[in-house]
Amino acid sequence: MGSASASTALKMLKRMAAEQPKEWPRFIVPLLFAYREVPQASLEFSPFELVYGRSVRGPLQVLRELWDEKEPDPAVKTTYVCVLDLAERLQETCEVTKQELLKAKKVQKSYYKRTKLRILEERDQCLLLLPTAHNKLLSQWQGPFEVVKHLSDLNYLMQVGPDQNRFHINMLKKLHTSSYMFGS
Repeated sequence: MGSASASTALKMLKRMAAEQPKEWPRFIVPLLFAYREVPQASLEFSPFELVYGRSVRGPLQVLRELWDEKEPDPAVKTTYVCVLDLAERLQETCEVTKQELLKAKKVQKSYYKRTKLRILEERDQCLLLLPTAHNKLLSQWQGPFEVVKHLSDLNYLMQVGPDQNRFHINMLKKLHTSSYMFGS
């Protein structure tokens, strides 16, 4: 679970503990179920769908299956009551989850607004964040390399040795040289 996910889950638990001070431990499992069932704003899929590749079979789906049966089963009534109780708890936790996701979305949006678009020009000298020769999992700034073409706001074509490769702006750092460095 990422830090944003852990933060959201922690906020949901705190709110549940505040609203249900004596019974909040009972709501942990439904709360996590609801959290996994709600589509993430950035991905438009729920965590459950991303892991299992299908929609979750929640309590409302189970209830509908019970209603569709033609012969009533003696256990149906107790199951029905249990499912309705669970559905009510899930509804509450879904609402809490949605509110927390909206808060997280606002925070992420504020972070995005603070970013500044960096523009590089053709022939600018840049350092590239590339994997080291000894360890491909370790990266370091290497260069300088020249910008060949500005492909989009975020992508640039760079001359790396004899090849030209596409790089994201996050992998580039403009090299600022001063005249005093070269003794002019």
